[in-house]
Amino acid sequence: MITAILPDSVVQSELPSVPAVAVGILNKKILSSLIKIVSSNFPLPSYKRVINRDGVCLLLVCKVSQLDFEFSDCSEIPIDAANYIINLLDCADRSISSKDLVIVNVPSRLPFTQRQNAACQWPVSFHPNNVLENKISGMNFKDDEKVTVIQRVASLVNRSKVASMKTESSVNFVMVVNPKTKKVLATASTCNASLLGHAAMRVIDQIAKAQLKPNLILLQPCSDLMPFDGKRKQHLVPCESLHATKKLKTEHNCSDDYLCTGYDIYFAIEPCIMCTMALVHSRINRIFFGEHREDFGGVAQAKLQEISALNHSFEVYHVSTV
Repeated sequence: MITAILPDSVVQSELPSVPAVAVGILNKKILSSLIKIVSSNFPLPSYKRVINRDGVCLLLVCKVSQLDFEFSDCSEIPIDAANYIINLLDCADRSISSKDLVIVNVPSRLPFTQRQNAACQWPVSFHPNNVLENKISGMNFKDDEKVTVIQRVASLVNRSKVASMKTESSVNFVMVVNPKTKKVLATASTCNASLLGHAAMRVIDQIAKAQLKPNLILLQPCSDLMPFDGKRKQHLVPCESLHATKKLKTEHNCSDDYLCTGYDIYFAIEPCIMCTMALVHSRINRIFFGEHREDFGGVAQAKLQEISALNHSFEVYHVSTV
């Protein structure tokens, strides 16, 4: 199963609600005039202004937060606030009184998903995001793509478990894939001899070398690299991890290529925060991982991909191989 790691604001089933003021309207002939008054004074774009509830026509005036009055109890409208609203509407309907004003709950923001929209206590304008809905339902991958993704992650997870048992320490395995050509560009595993020898850092380093970019991490071969069978061998790089530079250059023949732009990366174990930031810098396209980290992970827990201040983001998927 492939599950998209989405923002909490997207996966929550219901939106937080906030109090608002509405007024019951009996004379519908002056409804359009009232709508113009409240819309100009209290803009609420995309919120439906008029609804029928229990046989009563309700006009949404404003959110409580839009009024310059203190509400000690959000279930009641203060007299001064009620008088202000009545005076505002008086030019169109002199029959409105404080008894016609009611507190209603409206969503604090507009919904992102169909599920959130259906749970709104006050209707809003909503246009489904089909891309997002497909991610939620898992329909954004074709069947053959799902099989390929699961097989790749399962292979990395199995190799990670074997190597971790052999070394009695956590060993992560990664691979970078060009989704257009479906070719594996580089693979790497954790180098325990280096504090920065995380698998993601090392595989980005390989991509940089292949593109003839300045070396990011390794100044000399690491002597603690683990092959996929878990046995320790001097200067042995995991399978397919170091292609000949001449061969790899054919995969990076565009002058505007920058590290992992447009590429996918597969992990046995969720990347840490340091590696996640390195992936932000390298412009990775999508991250797939099998196992959650025991400590604080960079994509499923910290969710660095959701920080709008960063200049790049990416899609993240958890792949269950059980």
